[in-house]
Amino acid sequence: MPLPLVDSPLSAAVSRREAIQYTLAGMIAATVGLPRSATAQSYPTRAVRLLVPVAAGGGTDMIARVVADALSRHMGQPWVVDNQAGAGGQIASQAIARAEPDGYNLLLGYVSTHGTLPAVRKLPYDVLKDFTPITMIGGAPNVLVCNAATGPKSFQDYLADLRANPGQAGYGSAGTGTITHLVYEHLKLATRTSVLHIPYRGIAPALTDLMAGQVQYSMPGLAGALGYIKSGKLRPLVVTGPARHPQLPDVPTLEELGVKNFKAAQWVGIMGPAHIPAAVVMALESACAQVLRKPELTAKLAGDGLQMMPMSQPEFTNYVAADLARWRSVVKEQGIKES
Repeated sequence: MPLPLVDSPLSAAVSRREAIQYTLAGMIAATVGLPRSATAQSYPTRAVRLLVPVAAGGGTDMIARVVADALSRHMGQPWVVDNQAGAGGQIASQAIARAEPDGYNLLLGYVSTHGTLPAVRKLPYDVLKDFTPITMIGGAPNVLVCNAATGPKSFQDYLADLRANPGQAGYGSAGTGTITHLVYEHLKLATRTSVLHIPYRGIAPALTDLMAGQVQYSMPGLAGALGYIKSGKLRPLVVTGPARHPQLPDVPTLEELGVKNFKAAQWVGIMGPAHIPAAVVMALESACAQVLRKPELTAKLAGDGLQMMPMSQPEFTNYVAADLARWRSVVKEQGIKES
């Protein structure tokens, strides 16, 4: 039989004391929460600097300027694009890794700065621990191309030729350790083929020599090859990515042709130094999510083959870690050394 409730002086005193404690705890919690809430609501109060690790004028720089302009209008404060090219993106990345983690110094990180570069080079910072990935902007596939006049007509013909003449053909890349180098080495592993690597100082001279017949293949990003493909000088054989690209609807993917689980993209996103306050990260992630959904921005970026790749902040963080692990595995298996 349950005991009857009794309103004793002791129980009344305990109730009053607990009520006072709960009230004080609530006041303290509310006070502690004020700075974080205020930070989320007020950020940004001044200009945000977006460091871009490439020279002005290229495709990556264009992406930075389009997104920065949209974020400036959306957030009510200017986003200033600051180009700091050099050392494969290391100079700009190192500057952001050491910057004040207040949300006002950010980096346009991409596959080279946080994927291929740290896979082949020892860096004075940790690309996973010293950065806060904030939002993925998007990505573009790599495309296997050959000389339209002399190269194979299909990916199947490409494989047949390589297997009949192993080690006889050469491919041009933008240099040792670049995405155009490692993605081709990834393809060699996946297809068990042998192709000689010929590094260039950038993808443009590699494609020039491909069109002149000095090398037989290359695997540039779609933006670098699209003009030559449309002019009929290069033939696309296959694209990376989970689905056919709108710019090349007749070109199959590796997945379609039986090369399973081949993942590679020339992705680009916004990052900051480690330890940015969570409220600022949330404000940035929210603003970027809203801006990147706008059709006019998507249309501007689609011109160079970039497709939106929406991800939450944790998803982007995991994506960067997985991409780095992938390229480190390719480097290890192929015995690649920085030149």
